[in-house]
Amino acid sequence: MSAITGIFYRDGRSVDPELIKKMNNRLAHRGHDGSSTWCEGPVAFGHQMLFTTPESLHEKLPFEDEESGLVITADARIDNRAELSELLEPDDNKEVSDSLFILKAYEKWGEDCPDKLLGDFAFAIWDKNNEKLFCARDHMGVKPFYYYLSDDAFFFATEMKALFIIPEVPYKLNDVGLAFYLMVIEDSKSTFYKDIFSFAPAHSLTIDHNGHKVEEYWEIDAKSEIILDSEEEYIMAFREIFSEAVKCRLRSAFPIGFELSGGMDSSSIVSIAKKILNEDKKSNLSIKIFSIVYDEFPQSDERYYINSIINTGGIESILIFGDLISPLEQIETILWYQEQPFFTPFISTKWNVYKKMYENDVRINLGGTGGDNVISYGTNYLQELAFTFKWKKLVRELRGYANRANISFINLFFTKVFFPLIPDYIKRLRPSYNNQKPNISILNKDFAKRVKAKKYLKDIYWEPRQGIHTAKKLHHLLLNSFTDLHIMEVENKSSSAFSIESRFPFLDKRLIEFCYAIPTEMKFKFGWSRYILRVSMEKILPPKNQWRPYKAGVDPVYNRNLLFEKKRLENIIYSDNKIIKDFIDLERLQDIYRNFSHGNNSNDSLDIWLVTLIFLWMQKSDISLN
Repeated sequence: MSAITGIFYRDGRSVDPELIKKMNNRLAHRGHDGSSTWCEGPVAFGHQMLFTTPESLHEKLPFEDEESGLVITADARIDNRAELSELLEPDDNKEVSDSLFILKAYEKWGEDCPDKLLGDFAFAIWDKNNEKLFCARDHMGVKPFYYYLSDDAFFFATEMKALFIIPEVPYKLNDVGLAFYLMVIEDSKSTFYKDIFSFAPAHSLTIDHNGHKVEEYWEIDAKSEIILDSEEEYIMAFREIFSEAVKCRLRSAFPIGFELSGGMDSSSIVSIAKKILNEDKKSNLSIKIFSIVYDEFPQSDERYYINSIINTGGIESILIFGDLISPLEQIETILWYQEQPFFTPFISTKWNVYKKMYENDVRINLGGTGGDNVISYGTNYLQELAFTFKWKKLVRELRGYANRANISFINLFFTKVFFPLIPDYIKRLRPSYNNQKPNISILNKDFAKRVKAKKYLKDIYWEPRQGIHTAKKLHHLLLNSFTDLHIMEVENKSSSAFSIESRFPFLDKRLIEFCYAIPTEMKFKFGWSRYILRVSMEKILPPKNQWRPYKAGVDPVYNRNLLFEKKRLENIIYSDNKIIKDFIDLERLQDIYRNFSHGNNSNDSLDIWLVTLIFLWMQKSDISLN
C-alpha cells in the first residue's frame, strides 16, 4: 500500500521538479517509510514507500536502470517471483525487490509483461530509448490507479487528490458518475470528477508524444473448462490453489491481521493461514483476528461462528463492538480519504477495525472480499436445470435447498425457478420489481434525462444480463464486470489512513480461473451453494462453519444507527437541500425518509444514505458543478 505519482508532458515541456514533489507529498499518508521523486525532461515519477514485504525493506523507488534506459515506479506485490527468477536475470532473494522483477519482465516481454505477472500491482515504466510510457494495473484492480489524459499531458496517481495539485487538471463534477452512483451502477472506469478516470483492471496503457494505446491483457475465457475424474480431485486442486493464494499474501515483514466476520470466506482464510503458519517452523507470524460483534442485535451477531474458529486454538481475538457506531461517525475525515461518495454504509465500522489493527501494530490485513463472486453461489443453476428440462436433478437440488434453508419446496420453486424465468417486461408490471436497485427512481427527472440515465441503465446493466439462464454465464458476467472493484478501492483508501495494506486471497488470478472453469455442479450441489469451498474445507473448518446455511445480515444495525443522525438527515432532506435539488427527486426522497423514519420500507434506506453522502461530499469538496 505505497503510492505512486507521475507526469508525462506529451508536448515536450520539461517537468518542474517541485510539481512532482507536491503531488507526492499529497499522498504522504500512504507511505511513512520513504518519499522520493525522479525527474528528467518531460517525465517525472514519485513514490511514497510503505514497507510491507521483507523485500520492500531494500527497495528504492522510483528506480532507474541506466543499462536498459528504463525507469519504474510501482505499488506492487509479485507472487510468482520464483517462476520469474528462472526466466529472468534476478535471483529470488530478499535483496531483490518486486519492482525489479517487473522492470526485467518489461525488458524481456515488453508490453506483454503484465500477463506474465501474478499478484497485485499498479506501475509505470518510462522507456527512455523509445520515449514512451507504459502503465498497467493488476488483473482484478486491487491496486488503485487514477489518471488524467489530454493531447498535451498525462498525469497519474494512486489517489485522485494528487492529480488536483496540477493546475491544468479540472476540478469539476462528472454528472454521469454521480448518476451511476444514485442508480447503484458499479462502473470500473468513471469517477465523480470530470475527465478523471480509474484505470480499468487487467489493462495496460502505452503512451508517447503522438498517441496512446489501451489494451486488455487478460480476461476469463468464457469457454474454459476443467474436467477432472472425481470430486476428490476437484477438492485437492482447489485446496492447493487456495492455500497458495493465502500463502502468497502472508509474505510480510510485519504483523498480520485477519478480518474474521464469521462467514465462510474469512473463516476459510484464517483456518488455511493457521495451517500454513503451523507447518512453517521458520515463521514468526501469528494469527490475530479482528471481528465486529453486536450485543443489541443478536440476529446480526456472528460470535457463535467466530468463537468456533477461535476455539480451534492458537488465535488471538480482538472484538470491535458495532452496536453504537453511527454510519456518519468521522464521516468528514473518511470522505477526505475516500475522495468521493461510496456505497457501503459500514465504512465507519470498518474504520474502527483498522484503527484497532493499527493499535496492535498490524501492517497487513487479509480479508474475504471477492469470495462471493469467485466461489459463486451457483445463482441461475436451478433455472438452468429447468430451462434444459433436467427435472430429476432439479427436484433433487430443490429438496436439498429446501431442507437446509427450511423453506417449503413450492415456495422455493416459484422464487428461484419460475419467477426468474419470466421475461423482464412482465416482471416490471410489479411495482416492487421496479423499485429494486439499480433504478433511476431517486434521480431528478430533468437530470436523468440530461445524462441519459435510462440508456446507461439499459446498456450497462440490463442488456448484458438479458438471456442469461445458465449459472456459468452469470458467473462470467460477474467476474468480468469487476463488481468487487468499488469495495476494494474503498477498503484500500480507508486502510491507508492507518498504514495498513489489505490483501484478498480470493482475488488470486489462479483461483479465479479455476473456480470459473469447474462444472457448476461443484459450485451448487445437493442444495448447497459454494459447494467446492465447503467440501474443500473438510477437517480444516469446524463443521458448524463449514455447513452453515446462511450468514447473518447487518441491515438492522444500519437502519437503527442511521437514525442516530435524524436531525442531520432531516436538515439535508428538508431544509438545506439546495446543493442536491438539481440531482435528486426531493419529493421522492422525502417520501422515502418519512416511511423509513416510521419503521416502514427499510429497503429504501440505501437511497437516504446515498443522498446524504453526496450532500456531505459536495459541501466539503466545494466542487465546481459547471
